[in-house]
Amino acid sequence: MSMVTLLAPITGTVVPLDEVPDPVFSGRLLGDGLAIDPTGDLVVAPVAGEVAALFPTGHALAIRTAAGTEILLHLGLDSSKAKGVFRPLVAQGDRVQAGQPLVRVDLAEFRRQARSPLSPVLILDPGEHLRVEVVASGPVVAGQDAVCRLLERREDDATA
Repeated sequence: MSMVTLLAPITGTVVPLDEVPDPVFSGRLLGDGLAIDPTGDLVVAPVAGEVAALFPTGHALAIRTAAGTEILLHLGLDSSKAKGVFRPLVAQGDRVQAGQPLVRVDLAEFRRQARSPLSPVLILDPGEHLRVEVVASGPVVAGQDAVCRLLERREDDATA
């Protein structure tokens, strides 16, 4: 079984996805994962891959791993209209390494302009072949602490 470990994309405190005050995220409609209440101002790549999507506002981006799994980093809730908050440091199509800086955040403005600073980290559509295991709780440091693992489901996982 192969495994991929995701590092914290931003320094802060891990919050269970169930506690995110947005039904799209808490209901896992886009995928499974966790959220982080940020205290840091630098977003880094949680895993090596390609920047598959980067919203012009810089509030959200997706990284596609070599295996094709997409990881969505969504900075805050209702943060797409925030002005002067996010400064992307990469472009769509860029290859990134785990821990590489992606977006700089004006944390004070971010907290003022977003409905919530909680920032979901989602494995988009893990499907039947991946199991998402959150391995962190409490404080995490961007690019250093593991926050979740992606495990391939085996045939016998369904019966276990």
